[in-house]
Amino acid sequence: MPSEFDSYFRLLWLLVLFIGLLMACLSYIYLAMRKARKRELQNMAFSSLALEAQETERRRIAAELHDTVLPDLRDNPAAARIREICGRLMPPDLIRFSLKDSLSSLCDSFVKRTGIECIVEIEESLDFNGLSDEHRLHLYRIAQEALNNIGKHSHAKQAVLVARQGVPEPVGFLKSKGFPGKGQPLLFSISDDGQGLQSRPGLRREGKHDGLGMSTMRQRAAILGAHIDFISVEGNGLMVCVKVPPQDKP
Repeated sequence: MPSEFDSYFRLLWLLVLFIGLLMACLSYIYLAMRKARKRELQNMAFSSLALEAQETERRRIAAELHDTVLPDLRDNPAAARIREICGRLMPPDLIRFSLKDSLSSLCDSFVKRTGIECIVEIEESLDFNGLSDEHRLHLYRIAQEALNNIGKHSHAKQAVLVARQGVPEPVGFLKSKGFPGKGQPLLFSISDDGQGLQSRPGLRREGKHDGLGMSTMRQRAAILGAHIDFISVEGNGLMVCVKVPPQDKP
């Protein structure tokens, strides 16, 4: 009997020790995840502030060019170029004009500037009002940066901007990146028929090797709570896909 009790107590102590170690491991994992989440939120807040400061600086530069440089140029041919730069720096007036109209205007300006055909396919029933003004501006800037990259690097003949809700993901977009239980996401994409990502100087597929423009697009997508993917086929263009989860109306 004493030997049986000794065995019983040894097993009991081993069980208590195992449970203690398990609890310690779980506590460590929980704290590590909490710290990682806190860092993620801090990085998100910093990115948001940095992009807000960038927008403020864009407005300041546009105002300076418009108020101090343009009056001196008057009928100089460079004046038209300065006005174009001012227009690209200033954010769209999303209070007076819808995001649909602003995106269509952006594509029209792109065609005039580059000579590349740009097709806009925005679902007629699509409502962007579920997004805040800030988030709509982020979508606009993502489209603007993607079109800028097409104009600079792609040697494309055509670009296509698509915005739809509740449609199947395009080939190559990770289906695991869904938003279960939240309704239909918004799919927003800009594609071209140019050389593809590998042929564009300064652009890489891996996030750590992104150029400034691509890195900024990732930051904006993160603030949206969206997934962004760069789908490229050598010699067959690049598609920038942004998958935005449904959001409550502000």
